[in-house]
Amino acid sequence: GGTGLMGAPTAARLLEAGRRVVIMSRGKTQGQGTNGRRPTTPAGAEMLLCDRDDEDAFVAALCSPDCPRVIVDFTAMKPSQVQSVRRAHEKLPLAHYIFVSTNMAYPGGVERMDVSATDGRIAEKSARLGSASEAPCNYGGNKLKCEALLHRYAAAAPPLRSTVVRPPAVVGAGCDPRHEKLQRLVLGLPPLPETKARPPAERPG
Repeated sequence: GGTGLMGAPTAARLLEAGRRVVIMSRGKTQGQGTNGRRPTTPAGAEMLLCDRDDEDAFVAALCSPDCPRVIVDFTAMKPSQVQSVRRAHEKLPLAHYIFVSTNMAYPGGVERMDVSATDGRIAEKSARLGSASEAPCNYGGNKLKCEALLHRYAAAAPPLRSTVVRPPAVVGAGCDPRHEKLQRLVLGLPPLPETKARPPAERPG
């Protein structure tokens, strides 16, 4: 992913830093933050059209000589998709794999965690990677299972070097508006206007 809410600005910053950027995308309109528009490629980036749900095509794309060996993965949502990355790595090793996870990897999400007795930071062990196999098969649980796989792959041969990023909040179109309200409060910006629910339309006679 490199055309949605997080991927597009990441690609733009890498390009500004003088990096070569290849975006793998389906080229469709369902991406988060695209507002139903077909995603556009940031100026200077190369586009590789591929649907990662087609596992063989995805592995072949990652093994292409033109594919960079450092991958930032915004779209892996389930263990089988990380397993596909591993398959590609076994064929043509990656230099580094960056997996974008979620703060929902913590049990119940961060909203249920009491940090009042700490400095506000959440202990890494709270994610319970050791019991990831018992995690529910929902968004947070599947991301945790993906993280556990990456821990295993780091010790396997050939080792897959990886970094896991758990964004504390994602702000923008199609996201939970509470995150944006909190960000604006921290930055000292005026609050967002409250939207009132429309009353139900009156039925004739």
